[in-house]
Amino acid sequence: MLSVEPTKAGPDPMPYRIIRDSVKTGTYLDITIGEEALITYDKIQALQTTKSVSYLNIVSNIFADLTALKEQLPLYQYILLDQKPGSDSGVQITIENQRVKSIYLNSGRQLTQWPEGQKANSSVRVGDAVLDLYDKLINVRNVDRYSNKFEYISLLTKNLSTKFDKVMSRSPQWYFGYSTGQDQMDQIQVHFEAGKVSKIYIDHYSKY
Repeated sequence: MLSVEPTKAGPDPMPYRIIRDSVKTGTYLDITIGEEALITYDKIQALQTTKSVSYLNIVSNIFADLTALKEQLPLYQYILLDQKPGSDSGVQITIENQRVKSIYLNSGRQLTQWPEGQKANSSVRVGDAVLDLYDKLINVRNVDRYSNKFEYISLLTKNLSTKFDKVMSRSPQWYFGYSTGQDQMDQIQVHFEAGKVSKIYIDHYSKY
């Protein structure tokens, strides 16, 4: 199944899946069944050059404690902040070139800062450096009316130019995609058990 998140990271998903292949033994794209997540990450980083892979999504990379994420935040391109259960006012922050590129609410509304009306040190603004993000979000969380937006923190899209994040080893699945021709793409799902590759699914997509 093609997982689609409300984020600008990565290529647009294709509407038609032609076929699914699976790998449960051996190697695919130099990724070997049974290898550890850190080794797999290095190999996916190499695919930036060989396959023009531009994103890596990490499934279930979800947290409820912002204070534990100071080192992790700069390693990601897409961050979702929301309450439980999810809401239209959940906040999607996209990072590019180490700065905040865009801010959207789950409702689809685009913002130039969140929360609106807050001072610079207690709001996230388009253009902010990613290294300032943690301190700003701590200040936002300390405002009572916004504290519930930190009940569900998803670090979805990994910045492939940054180092491995050890918490990625706990994810059951990573996925990425790349173009295989005009109006065609492959999406690769790498599944993990106990931090090691257990199987790989390859979904082939075409617009026609």
